[in-house]
Amino acid sequence: MSDDDEHAAAPLPLSGGSPSTQQLPKGRHGLSRAFIASNQRERLLDAIANVVADKGYSATRVADITEYAGVSRKTFYELFDDKEDCFLAAYDAITALLMDRMAHGLGAVAKATWEEQVSALLGEFLRFLAAEPAFAKMCIVEVLGSGPRGLARRDAAIEAFFPVVDQIPRSQPGADKYLSKMTPVFVTGGILEVVYAAIRRGETATLPELEEDLTRLAFRSYLYGKEWEARREP
Repeated sequence: MSDDDEHAAAPLPLSGGSPSTQQLPKGRHGLSRAFIASNQRERLLDAIANVVADKGYSATRVADITEYAGVSRKTFYELFDDKEDCFLAAYDAITALLMDRMAHGLGAVAKATWEEQVSALLGEFLRFLAAEPAFAKMCIVEVLGSGPRGLARRDAAIEAFFPVVDQIPRSQPGADKYLSKMTPVFVTGGILEVVYAAIRRGETATLPELEEDLTRLAFRSYLYGKEWEARREP
């Protein structure tokens, strides 16, 4: 059995439910239609993430998704309009999971320094991606080829990080004199490019090792002009 087969046998639920290891039995099983629809929907969301990670978004067909999920084509079209609709639903679900994980990590260091908060945020982000390589490839790499709606989702997710990265340093006296409005864009974009490259190289599992270096680089981007001058002094 391949790794993909093993994962297909135990899909990760995207809405916090229990994993389903096989198709629901035919006949009278006593489960509500709403539960069955939800179960099948989660399996399809997990399926598209894994199939897209393996084949790429453009090469993925609805038949590939339904086969991986063990769900009929008819059921697929009862739940989603098309492949793009399913992809966007999976992207939203995965992003929601990631944001929840990061919010908990940030909450644990709410009274810490800005650098410690950024480190906690990055740590949760990198560990989540490392633990879910299919989700990482789908949301970081393949979303770029998913079309305008997918790119809009990506832009919104990225922009959600700007206030978190930018709020504390920009609140310091005189910060506006030294900080460009583009700094959070620069920092977040740089981090994403490093993560993107690692995933493309097949090094997703090593992402947590980048936490310290990326935190340091983010911190340096926010050093005020007077601090740069002080560092140049002998």
